[in-house]
Amino acid sequence: MGDAGDRQFALVLSLARMLLATRGQFALALRDLSSARSGCESPNGFTLRIIEQKTDEAIYALARGGSAVLEETLRRAIDDIAKEIAMERSGAPRLAD
Repeated sequence: MGDAGDRQFALVLSLARMLLATRGQFALALRDLSSARSGCESPNGFTLRIIEQKTDEAIYALARGGSAVLEETLRRAIDDIAKEIAMERSGAPRLAD
């Protein structure tokens, strides 16, 4: 790639690592807030899968909508996760994903 290409690649790689770390922190924050809202003290495997799915959906929605819909997107993601957790805890039947 050459020196310039190597430096650019190193920058891209560094940014990708930061993005992954930030995504992880975002998922943890969504998990904590959603769990608190639903009254769930310790998430189980199902809950963690829902959080992963909703985290990715929220990130996608944020990328598409930008800052104009940031707050609405985050509130929706948190509410969706809390509803899923509450349904799981109540034993309500779920539709297949």
